[in-house]
Amino acid sequence: MNSFDNQNKLSCIICNKKYTKKSSLDKHKILCEFKTKTKREIKIDNEEQDDIPTYSQLVKIVQESTLKMIKMEDKIIELEKWVQKKKKKLNVISWLNDNINPTIGFLEWVNVQLNVKEHHFENLMENTLFSTVQKIFEDNLSSNDDIVNPICCFTQKMGIFYICEFNEDAKPLWKQLVLNDMVLILKTIQNRLLKVLTKWKLDNQYKIEDNDKISELFNKAIIKLMNMSFNQDASLGRIKNNLFNYLKIDFKPIEFDLEF
Repeated sequence: MNSFDNQNKLSCIICNKKYTKKSSLDKHKILCEFKTKTKREIKIDNEEQDDIPTYSQLVKIVQESTLKMIKMEDKIIELEKWVQKKKKKLNVISWLNDNINPTIGFLEWVNVQLNVKEHHFENLMENTLFSTVQKIFEDNLSSNDDIVNPICCFTQKMGIFYICEFNEDAKPLWKQLVLNDMVLILKTIQNRLLKVLTKWKLDNQYKIEDNDKISELFNKAIIKLMNMSFNQDASLGRIKNNLFNYLKIDFKPIEFDLEF
């Protein structure tokens, strides 16, 4: 029996003292470990105990950290305001006047340079009026390093166009295109298509008389042209939208907020 009891007793790993209950052993270990510690270990433990902050000290630390965070947030807000002030506000008309000098003024472009040719009328015979007008725009407003067009638009302002004339000092004066300006362009295209139509008919009379298909296409083209409306919002809007998608440029200089 004694041998069995000795086998089941718990021993301290430091001094080998035996205990029956684990709780008794745990209490002994605390004292035993302390007794066997070196002076250096005891000194380190005391120093570490001294470094543990009290509850009031912890509260003060949290308060100070919170105040620092609040001050930092205030500085960030002030910095953001400063950045916004430094970021220049740019009026698009002013920017165009200062930076874009067209080769020709808008009215001169419409009256002189807006070319409508025979192949445009032939396009009308085979396609819709909208497609033909767009083709005329593209042929007359194509990208060219030698030519700066007097009409432009930006992706940032959907459906808005800007046109340019020149003042007495030959300086560019850009402005926003209005309805009358667009109607002027479309009436000019219509009149020039009619002139091309007349010439095409004289040059191709024999084709019209001998070929029923060509005769039908010719007559339908006349109907399309004569039905060209400048007062229907849907038709005008479609023409403007097609032109906008062709001409638009993305204006995103980093240092500017564009004002339209």
